[in-house]
Amino acid sequence: MIYLDNAATTKMYDECMDVYQKYACNLYYNPSALYSQSMIGGELLKEARQNIAKRLGVNYQEIYFTASGSEGDNMAFISSIKQKKGKILISNDEHAAVYNMACHLKEQGFDLDFIDVDKYGRVNVADFKAKMTKDVIFCSIMHVCNETGAINPIKELCKIAKDINPRCIFHSDGVQAFGKIPVNVKSLNVDVYSISSHKIHGPKGVGAIYIKESVHPKTFIFGGGQENNIRSATENVPGIAAFSKAIDLKFANIDKDVEKATKMQNHIIEYVSKFDDCIINTNPEYSSPYIISFSLKNVRGEGIVHTLEAKDIIIGTGSACSAKKGLKRIPLALNLDPEYHNGMLRLSFDINDDIKDIDYALDELNKAIIIERNLQK
Repeated sequence: MIYLDNAATTKMYDECMDVYQKYACNLYYNPSALYSQSMIGGELLKEARQNIAKRLGVNYQEIYFTASGSEGDNMAFISSIKQKKGKILISNDEHAAVYNMACHLKEQGFDLDFIDVDKYGRVNVADFKAKMTKDVIFCSIMHVCNETGAINPIKELCKIAKDINPRCIFHSDGVQAFGKIPVNVKSLNVDVYSISSHKIHGPKGVGAIYIKESVHPKTFIFGGGQENNIRSATENVPGIAAFSKAIDLKFANIDKDVEKATKMQNHIIEYVSKFDDCIINTNPEYSSPYIISFSLKNVRGEGIVHTLEAKDIIIGTGSACSAKKGLKRIPLALNLDPEYHNGMLRLSFDINDDIKDIDYALDELNKAIIIERNLQK
């Protein structure tokens, strides 16, 4: 199989599976129990928390484990917002977890406004500055756009927000950034930052969120008081241990990996640019090197996906969280002409992919486009 949908999920490292099995089948004790064996899990959780904190440049006591990036995004809103009214700002192309949570709060009486993005999915700084007022209590702008790979200027946006309202909470979804590009949350000065395990070859069902100590987060899940009484639930020790191992492996050569991924991205963009009636939605000058998004005129992306699937080639039509719903929110945010809405595709790869396999996949993609267009005549 040639798998080019790594922005949706990644294959778990073999080493992570070994770690997971160790703590699921052998050292499976509840870390909250009183017997001595439980201390094994407790120490592991602390070490994993410290590992994440080190990579983000923050205090380990500000790290909370979650069950996913989506849960982390929801937790960012619920645990940080203490007012019963106020204005919320998010970008037009936020992940569904942020978008739907913000829309839910609008139904509860909060004001909600959307920040425009350019044709590559990057936040319009001027529009953000115009809409950032003193009554904005919460902003959520993702670090890397999961659809196009665009890297947002989070540090600049956060400064704008804090200069206008120092009490505004600034959250960034870092799911597509963590382990892919260098990240220092302390430097970004955000209040909340959410990450996920299965995007960097760790297991599904595990994530983490940084919440600045000064935010004084509210309880998200009530129960036995785990995660400093913010998110109660028996800790997923096997998953967290495997997540921590994935972090070690992913960060071992992150700078070299970025260089290699950048070369692969440029190679793919050069190829895709030759497709007829094709708009490239990714600008490599300010994007994650692991994602390429493009839109084809009068083509059904779903048809392309299934044609390639039959040849054991996997690509995406965009965020897996929205693909099944056929949403037009992202094409509209990118200001694409209607003829291109259904033909939005995403290739997301890993640095271990063979360039020959990628070229083969691109050749087959070109054939699939021709077939699909002939069917539309």
